[in-house]
Amino acid sequence: MDPLLLQKSLETLQASLPSISPTAAHSVILFDANGKPVGKALAGRLLSDLATGGIGIGTCETAATTAAKTVAISNFILLKGSIVSVLFTKANAYAGATLNVNSTGAKPIRVNGVAVQPGLIKAQTIVQFQYDGTAWNIVGMFGLEQTQAPDDLYVDLGLPSGLKWATRNIDVTQQGGFAASPYQYECSFVSWGNTKMYNPISNNAFDHDFGTWDNSKNEAENGYKPDSIYGQTPGCALTANMAPSQDAARANLGAPWRMPTTEEFKELFDNCDFIYANGEVIDATVTDKRVTVNGILGLYLKSKINGNTIFFACSGYGNGSSWISRGGNGYYWSASFYSARSARHLDFYSGGVNPQNNSNRYYGFAVRPVQ
Repeated sequence: MDPLLLQKSLETLQASLPSISPTAAHSVILFDANGKPVGKALAGRLLSDLATGGIGIGTCETAATTAAKTVAISNFILLKGSIVSVLFTKANAYAGATLNVNSTGAKPIRVNGVAVQPGLIKAQTIVQFQYDGTAWNIVGMFGLEQTQAPDDLYVDLGLPSGLKWATRNIDVTQQGGFAASPYQYECSFVSWGNTKMYNPISNNAFDHDFGTWDNSKNEAENGYKPDSIYGQTPGCALTANMAPSQDAARANLGAPWRMPTTEEFKELFDNCDFIYANGEVIDATVTDKRVTVNGILGLYLKSKINGNTIFFACSGYGNGSSWISRGGNGYYWSASFYSARSARHLDFYSGGVNPQNNSNRYYGFAVRPVQ
């Protein structure tokens, strides 16, 4: 059968999903290469015949943070050159995801020869793949502008460690788990060592209490009452750097995302310049490094190595049930332990920038993931 005829028929079937099953008694019109109707066939039989020839349509409902994406296409046989069209009901938030069509094996998903990056595939997007014998290559997308950068969610700053930083904060209320833009104050906040994240309900309040000091105890006694808000969380019991299971980035986004260590914050700032919105480097004698970019106050950094940039908004922090310093100061947790009451973090305000500061572990701070 002419490949163009097959493709035209496939598009006709696609418009009927998900109502057609391999055994459905629907009929579809077949077209020749010029778009002229030449006959009709039972939809179920045509789907089955196409599948055995390595052509099919299906739906992927795999969670956004799960690497191994799966699609069921009855009778599908994997061949070099196979073409499938897949409706993704959920976005892909995993770097280097794989696709397994009808249990024929997990194969890498690639875009222009490189691994697919988080954020390219959005929910309710139809993606067309072609199999080259090794990987499923994206050759078309419907429902998303293809000009969107596949590495939109992270930036390579050329750091000595090779670490890549996310371009935006975690926001568990958004599809894919990231804030809609780097240039916004709204995001999710978490107390240190915990994975449950919370968002403000207004410009100055949370619907969650992050905790308070217990001044009757010293650090040797853990610093928090067992019946306090933070004292009842898993994070309160930590006495060392958090493990992956205690990492809010890993828990909410999946591997390879994780929270940065305090040493990685230092590496970032050692290898970047503070810049204004126009790209001009801020003089070292200027104490207040905060600048306004796209209407949002924060830190704008430019790599000394490759010139790429990253922005940290002044998202403030949660103290008790209050959202404090929104649009004024920035606070970002690291994964690094400091003491029974404190953990390492980045903060910045009018008085300067501290990439390795420490503060009360019960505070709700933002998280900027790395991989």
